[in-house]
Amino acid sequence: MVRKRTVNMMAKAMNTTKKAATYIYPFVLIGLCGIVTFTYAAKLPENILNNGDFDLHLQGWHHWTHESANALFQTEGKKAEPIVGKNVAYIKINKVGNALGHIQLYQQPFTLLEGTTYTYSLWAKSEKPRNVTMRIMHQGVPWNVYSGRSIGLSETWKEFFITFKMPVDDVSSRAGIIMGLEKVDVWIDHVRLYEGEYVSDIEGAEPHAVEPSDKLATVWAALRSF
Repeated sequence: MVRKRTVNMMAKAMNTTKKAATYIYPFVLIGLCGIVTFTYAAKLPENILNNGDFDLHLQGWHHWTHESANALFQTEGKKAEPIVGKNVAYIKINKVGNALGHIQLYQQPFTLLEGTTYTYSLWAKSEKPRNVTMRIMHQGVPWNVYSGRSIGLSETWKEFFITFKMPVDDVSSRAGIIMGLEKVDVWIDHVRLYEGEYVSDIEGAEPHAVEPSDKLATVWAALRSF
């Protein structure tokens, strides 16, 4: 009799456990799905630019100096304390040129779409305080500038970003940094251009928002470099 009663009690316990599992399982499943959904939503936007961390040195990047200027474009490793990856872009400026645009590092061409919001961000520092200009523009006549703004660098790495909306479709867009006029070396790392508002991808970063020009599309003649 005692044995039978024990068996019945064990059976009831098993049934209770099964019922509990039946109720708990959907919540566990929902919880797991929620985690998956959250991870997907937190996925970083795709970088339109190639080799933004300079791990492939300057592959995918172009540089230009006016005949009145002289600069050496190269990459530097551990000594420069890269933000991401193993290298940064290092621009050693030997002669400043006659205009801000006489020393340039840039990437082109790529397509930007009318009405789409984009964010252009980068990390930069300099040998001592100086200004450079971040710029998104059309590569070619009439050299329309869609977003361009001066940023103040110092000896410490800082992140800067510009968020802007494209006024036209452009299949020959260009993203660059112009840095003439001041004989102060510049380091650049982790350059991104992507759709949407600014998204932080480095824990603890304190980005500096840069307000774009009042006039969204300006003519490059206003910032003449040639």
